[in-house]
Amino acid sequence: MAPPTILSIKQNFLNAQTRILSQPVAPSRDWRSANDAAEEARLSEKAVDDALYRLNHAIQQHSRRVYAPQATRHVAEQIDKLYWTSTSDGRDGAGESEVELREGADFTDAATIAALPPAWEDEREVTSQPAEAQRYADLTVRLQELSAQRAEVLERVQRLRRMREMIAPFEGDDNAEGNPMKSIQENLVTRDGEVEKELNKMRMLLARVGDKVARLKDEEREEARLFREVDEVSEGGDVVKGVEAEEKRKVEDLLERAFKRQKGNDGSSSEI
Repeated sequence: MAPPTILSIKQNFLNAQTRILSQPVAPSRDWRSANDAAEEARLSEKAVDDALYRLNHAIQQHSRRVYAPQATRHVAEQIDKLYWTSTSDGRDGAGESEVELREGADFTDAATIAALPPAWEDEREVTSQPAEAQRYADLTVRLQELSAQRAEVLERVQRLRRMREMIAPFEGDDNAEGNPMKSIQENLVTRDGEVEKELNKMRMLLARVGDKVARLKDEEREEARLFREVDEVSEGGDVVKGVEAEEKRKVEDLLERAFKRQKGNDGSSSEI
């Protein structure tokens, strides 16, 4: 069994202490006896129980918020980091790698894994335990390979997160139901997308507008025909008026000549 790491030891210690702090409180027997014996300042049992219930409830809420597992883990990591920093004694990178390889080192850390020697350095132990030495070498190679794979996965995750942050402004309405392309920008042309719906509406609107325009053209042609008929009728009326005026003029000329002739005849008769 692998020895516990400093991180796990500190985290277990913090968990134990938080459990102690989260325990409900209760008055001691001596306090209850003294309260029962008091005559003037005696507290009723119901009042004491209500106060204890509210206090324990507040303690539980405080423990859940302040002593959360994430906070405990964070504090344990800070203690572990301070532990390794304080034991390095200001030595260079090689010295730090040597400290990290002490008992209790965190072998899930990439730097610690990279600092592992490829084989046992003690030749006597290698000679006395060749199977264990070979197993150590194989496990070291496997551990370094897994560490490299983890680094690649973490790099890919970070790259994908950066890409997600970059395309976040172009995302559509995530609350839309029944739309498989809901996370794509709404103004892109996709099957059953918003643009296709608007194009269908525009097609129906164009058909209605085209029908209205055709009817307006028919009405304009009908109005033009009616205006032409009215103009023809108006032109015909002017001709009739012209003929009537000419006939009236002729009649007036005839009457004027007859009047003059009659007047001349009257003058001749008087002379005789």
